[in-house]
Formats: sequence, C-alpha cells, structure tokens
Amino acid sequence: MQINELVAKYQEIADFLNSHWPLKDKNQRIFARTMKVVEELGELSDEILTSMNLQRDSKIAKFSRENLEDEFADVLASLILLSCELDIDVEEVIKKKIEFTKERFEMERKN
Repeated sequence: MQINELVAKYQEIADFLNSHWPLKDKNQRIFARTMKVVEELGELSDEILTSMNLQRDSKIAKFSRENLEDEFADVLASLILLSCELDIDVEEVIKKKIEFTKERFEMERKN
C-alpha cells in the first residue's frame, strides 16, 4: 500500500470519528488527536520496555511480538489521523525529510 492510499483510508476513519464523536471545533480535534498520539506512544514504549525485559515479570510473561506490532501500528495510525486534522501532506513532508536527512549525512561525512 502506498502512503497516499494509507492516508486516504485514515481520512475516511477520521471523517467517521468526527461525525460520530463531534468535538466543538478543529482545535479540539487537533488536541484530541495529539493526546491520542501521546497515549499510543506510551503504550508502544511499554511494549518495547517489556521486550527488553525492563518491566515486571508479570508483563514480561505476557509479551508478544504481535502486541508490539499492534502498538507500533497504533502510533502510526494516530499520527496519520493527526496529519488529517493538520492538513499535512504526509507523503510530501516525508520526502522532504528524507532529502534533508540525506543532505545532512552527506555534510557530516565530508567533515
């Protein structure tokens, strides 16, 4: 699946969420999506710590790679939903960031 296809699918989800659980305005939607990113990132962090045996034994015993992957997907999905609210072209900003990173590493190799 291409990035733009992924974003289009999440735009449909965003439209559904916004119609079924409407918030007062765009600022509240952006705030809610931002908090969801933070929540999901916390859950991913928890899974990563568990995978590194840095949690209590009861959590380590329940660890599964599938949970880790699900939490990763939740973070990505939450970021894409936030991009929908912020009118960010995900494909474009990722392309720009890749070029910036390549140029930065080129400069560091020359020094």
